[in-house]
Amino acid sequence: MIIDYLCNAVGFFTQLLPCGIMVFLCFHQDSLRFSKKAILIAVTAIVGALALLFPLLLEVLPNTGMAGDIIMLVTAIAMLMGAFVIIQEPAIKKLLVFFVVLFYAVVQFWMVNATLILQPTKVGFNLSSDVPYGYFTTILYVVYAVVTLPLMWKFVLLPLTDFLQEMEPAEMRREFTVAILTTLIFIIAMMYAYNIDLALEYYPAVLGLELLLMLEQFLLYWLLFRESLRRKRDEQQRRALQIQKIQFEKISREMENARRLRHDLRHHMNTIGALNAQGKRDEITAYLKQYGSEVAYLDDLKFSGDPMVDGVLEYYLSQARDMDVTVDYAVSLEGDTGVEPTDMTVLLGNCLENALEALKKLPENRRTLSVDLRTAHSMILLRIRNAANLKDSGDPSSWTTFVPQEPSDGHGVGLSSVNAIAKKYHGSALFQSKDGEFTTRIILNPKLAQE
Repeated sequence: MIIDYLCNAVGFFTQLLPCGIMVFLCFHQDSLRFSKKAILIAVTAIVGALALLFPLLLEVLPNTGMAGDIIMLVTAIAMLMGAFVIIQEPAIKKLLVFFVVLFYAVVQFWMVNATLILQPTKVGFNLSSDVPYGYFTTILYVVYAVVTLPLMWKFVLLPLTDFLQEMEPAEMRREFTVAILTTLIFIIAMMYAYNIDLALEYYPAVLGLELLLMLEQFLLYWLLFRESLRRKRDEQQRRALQIQKIQFEKISREMENARRLRHDLRHHMNTIGALNAQGKRDEITAYLKQYGSEVAYLDDLKFSGDPMVDGVLEYYLSQARDMDVTVDYAVSLEGDTGVEPTDMTVLLGNCLENALEALKKLPENRRTLSVDLRTAHSMILLRIRNAANLKDSGDPSSWTTFVPQEPSDGHGVGLSSVNAIAKKYHGSALFQSKDGEFTTRIILNPKLAQE
């Protein structure tokens, strides 16, 4: 009796616990009502308690085999209902995970029973024939769990976790349909093969076909989730590159217009200067004083020596001066940065344009801008700080990798391109709002991108 009790308890626990844990492992912490650690501990404790209770219920209920199936079914339904409440995601994502977990449960059931069918008389380890989990059956569940869980994690759960985190419900309908249909076909095929009455000599061939079907389903999950996510990322990269191209052309046109205006302005100043020397007219003198200081300011700006970087900085810092912004900048780039001119233009242009848009919302006495661009150990470091009317992002040491678009606050526009460029050069783009100041911190690793 003690061995029967232990076999039933361990078998129930081994068969049910992995399924209960898998349901929650695929979702990020933000998608759960409680901490993932607390959920996993609670699931383990509940399944453990039910496993200890399971053999006792079998003693009370009639028809041990049917009773065991009913208890398992009721427990599984209750756990799924609880998971549906705890997981805060659209139903399509939860249903996809439930069907994947159901696939694993069917695989475990099939592998154990296939082994028992192949060795119906030689096993000899079942000490009681009227219990759901005999001695050998329990060992099989434990062994197969150890074998299949790593495969399930690597080829199904990991790609599924990334897939769920990055895909929107409207984007995953095709993948959802394919996964559900193939899972149902797999389950029906397995159940049909399990229930047909075949001579023992035909079982190896049938089981071989079922094994191939199981491996094919593993591969299908892996390809479906991984390739769908890759296509989405490629499309996002393509769109980001299109945006970069448009932004580059826009900034280049504005920079060229600024250069042309300055060139024309010098000619006007020379002409008016000559007239002023001759006629000494007060209005011409005032004109020269106003616009001469502007040209002198632009000519005195000294940056990195990189024409593209200097052009972008010159353009936006001259705009900042027109807005009466207090500007502090330090630029030090050594040699070839390794960053494509288009990328550098879009990166600086987006960050500085966002900063100026935010500063327009502030009174003149609060308009401050700081730009720090330098190289350090083959890396390029960029830090831009500007005053802004934004809520604090939290702890001073906390940084976020994404800022939602908030055009009314002057930040968020074009940051998808900034993030794409940072990833392209194996770097990072981090943002923080603290004490009325918005900070952008970008690190690029051009050498890593070239390897």
